[in-house]
Amino acid sequence: MDILIGNLVGFAVIAFLFWKFLLPPLSKAVKNTQDTIDRQVVESEEAGARLIDAKAAHEKAIANAKAEAAELHESALSDAEAIRSDLKVAADAEVKRISEHGKNQVDLTRTSLVRALRTDLGLSAVDGAGKLVREHLADPAAQSASVDRVIDELQSMASSTGSDSVSSSELVGLHSLRAGSRDAAVAVAREFDNAATGLDEAALTSAADELTQVIEFLNENAVLRKRLTEDEDNPTAKETLVRNLFGGKVAPIVVDVVAAGAKQRWSTSADFLVGLRRQNSLIVLTAAERAGVIEQTEDELFRVSRLLDGYPELASLLSDHTHNADKRVALLQKLVGEQVGKYTWSLLSNTVRLLHGQPSELAVGHLAELAAARRGESVAHVVSAAPLTEAQIQRLSGVLGTIYGRTISVQTEVRTELLGGLRIAVGEEVIDADIATRLAKAAESLPR
Repeated sequence: MDILIGNLVGFAVIAFLFWKFLLPPLSKAVKNTQDTIDRQVVESEEAGARLIDAKAAHEKAIANAKAEAAELHESALSDAEAIRSDLKVAADAEVKRISEHGKNQVDLTRTSLVRALRTDLGLSAVDGAGKLVREHLADPAAQSASVDRVIDELQSMASSTGSDSVSSSELVGLHSLRAGSRDAAVAVAREFDNAATGLDEAALTSAADELTQVIEFLNENAVLRKRLTEDEDNPTAKETLVRNLFGGKVAPIVVDVVAAGAKQRWSTSADFLVGLRRQNSLIVLTAAERAGVIEQTEDELFRVSRLLDGYPELASLLSDHTHNADKRVALLQKLVGEQVGKYTWSLLSNTVRLLHGQPSELAVGHLAELAAARRGESVAHVVSAAPLTEAQIQRLSGVLGTIYGRTISVQTEVRTELLGGLRIAVGEEVIDADIATRLAKAAESLPR
């Protein structure tokens, strides 16, 4: 019995201790575990709901993706069809363009071949004709006859040509100037003729040398040259300036010439110098005329111009105004100084000094024309394949005189390459009546 009571007491103590110390933490742990389980159940239910929503959204996204894919597919098919149509249209246009281009190329090639064939045939015909002409003109009689035919043609021209259309000999050497400058140069020449009536050949030649120096001075002083040409409303002041500047330093006739030029109206200041250079040459030609050697002077000038034409390197050296004028004159002196008269040399040396860009061969050729004009004549430069007879020269001079309304002095030159006929230059006019030129023009007129 005691053992049972002792066991009961021990059990009761154990139960008390369990209830007092173990049961509360256990109950609390159980309760926490239950709360955790409840919360997890709730979260599981919420996750399940979210899963259902996610599945629904996924299914909706799949449906939308399928719809968009179908729409993109339809759009791609539509774009592909449009691109195919555009490419087909572009390909058709390109095929058409290539076809038309090919046809045009064929037509162009055919036309070029036809032209080339015509040109070759034409050139062959011209070459054949040239060969026959050369063989024919190898006979001196036939060559002379070709000259006579040209003169006959000119004579026919002369019968229908009046002399009113031909400019006065006073305008020789002035055709490159404007009308105002031409009139000014003619006025200077007339005033010189009136002022120089009492001067002898020596005084005139000396005056030309002094005028050369004045022209060189004006050429180097652009401001003074501009002053003497631009103040057109006050010619008296310009004349006074010239006389104050040059009076007592050069011959009175030189002062008169420059003053006469300053009073005139010139188109440009450069024309003023051109007019003075021309008048300078006329002063020497007047001296040659009074000495009775102007015809000789004209002939010598013509021969020198032919010399310069034949030696272009020499003409280029004389024309180069960037080199010292004394050296250029010395070069000319070595070549022709001992072979021409003093008036010719004065003209040549002064002209070479005053060249400013103009070719020397042209300048000397213009001197020959000016000399002929001073004699009341004009010069015709006649080139032939063989020497002309005296009768042909006289006849040609008469025919040209009728055409131009004044006496024509004929200067001849022989160039065998002309074959036959004549090439005639009177001033700025050139008549190409030689056989070589006609053959060349025949070749040039062929279709290309």
